[in-house]
Amino acid sequence: MSFIAVYYQQLVDLPAAQSACLLIGLPKLASYWPAIMGIAVFCQILRLSSNTLSSCLFGKKFDALTPRQKYDWGVRVVSQAHAVSVVILSVPILFKEELIKDTLYGFDSYSAWVYSIVCGYFLWDIFISINDYKKQGLGFVVHAMASFSVYILSFKPSLQYYGASFIMFEASTIFLNINWWMDKLGLTGSRLQFYNAATLLFLYFTVRIMFGSYMSYHMFEDLKAKGTRTPAALYYFYRIANHSVLVLSYYWFYLMINAVRKRFKPAKSKVE
Repeated sequence: MSFIAVYYQQLVDLPAAQSACLLIGLPKLASYWPAIMGIAVFCQILRLSSNTLSSCLFGKKFDALTPRQKYDWGVRVVSQAHAVSVVILSVPILFKEELIKDTLYGFDSYSAWVYSIVCGYFLWDIFISINDYKKQGLGFVVHAMASFSVYILSFKPSLQYYGASFIMFEASTIFLNINWWMDKLGLTGSRLQFYNAATLLFLYFTVRIMFGSYMSYHMFEDLKAKGTRTPAALYYFYRIANHSVLVLSYYWFYLMINAVRKRFKPAKSKVE
């Protein structure tokens, strides 16, 4: 067993950690909290080191960016790494027999490891969003907190099956980040950006708006029918968190449509 594995297990076995997880009603978290903290730290290291790598890859185009743009670039590098990894890793969760048999309270260790990545990222995102709320707005803080809270509760265990469905929201994030990078690399209004924007809007609408609303409805119907082990307070917390994220998704979709319209205005026909 490697040194890292031994040290990880020592953290898991800490009596204080075990007791704390039981106290907050998340017994399954005891085996995964070091991974969540590790991912959060890794996200910050990736953000801090991304500028050096990006400078090597994009040269003068990256170096010409303002300090603020370089900061945003690094945040999006972390966002992209998270989105690509969790979307791919979450697909098998949708077919886990243990979770399909019990969509509300089933538990699967593979799913827990994936949700550890998600929780670590959103824990990092909470601090980034709070630090930057004056520029980005409170919407990003609410989104980060709601997402972290819902996924950390999967360690009760609760709603592990449905969690994978909502991770699919991140598929649109991949193209959103690409669209932002194209702006900074001088590709605004290009044919390539047009195709990316079309893919972004299609995915955002189908995955976040349509599929997200559909799965939200079924999740709450499932909770009303079989959620006997879910306290009323937790049920309404899920309602608030879910509706907050969906409302933000609808609002951001509206903003994206306006942004695409400004970038790709149809050419005015000449009047002879």
